[in-house]
Amino acid sequence: MDDSRGDRGRAVLRTGRRLRSFRRGEHLITAGTPSDEVLLLESGLVKVVLPTGGASEPITGLYGSGAMLGEIGVTTGARRSAHVIALVAGRAWHVAGSHFRALRNDLGVQLLVEETWRERQRKADENQLRQMRSGAARVAMCLLSWAREFGTGAGSGLELRGVSQQDVAHAVAMSVKTIEPILHALRVRDLLQTSRLRYRLPDPDGLGHFIANVDDMN
Repeated sequence: MDDSRGDRGRAVLRTGRRLRSFRRGEHLITAGTPSDEVLLLESGLVKVVLPTGGASEPITGLYGSGAMLGEIGVTTGARRSAHVIALVAGRAWHVAGSHFRALRNDLGVQLLVEETWRERQRKADENQLRQMRSGAARVAMCLLSWAREFGTGAGSGLELRGVSQQDVAHAVAMSVKTIEPILHALRVRDLLQTSRLRYRLPDPDGLGHFIANVDDMN
């Protein structure tokens, strides 16, 4: 997510702050708690989860290195509205809310805030468009988008680590049981290889072709 226009803001927020490690499964932010700090991810991968009180809690997006989180609550004084949970271990800068508010007029921080909000809007738009497609298209679109943004090269393909089958299901508003046959169909087509917390897309372009045409398939 690093963008040159926001780099100055990231540098300002890092100065004199604390860099802490986090483990997979750790809550970096918990819904309902006071908004007392802003996080700037240095490494790792996290998911933002909306608490619904039900069995399925929607994932609104994944975020990696360079992402800023928690600034809205700090700015408005509202309590946290979502969980931020680590998928891949990493490190984050913890910026006290009072320090962040004091820096809000810094041009670099302003640019970083604008970049952050654009990125959130992009993810929201992607989610909305995805929900208009068939179940198979939604699952494939989610995997391809995440792998392109957060995956690593694996031969001619991409590999995404740290994401569970439940994470995919919650991101596309489906159940784990419902997406299992879709994942199987992608494996049969040699468009997907899976193991524990690992998705390998051997042919991203082929998966893109599948997404473009799957809603017309019988």
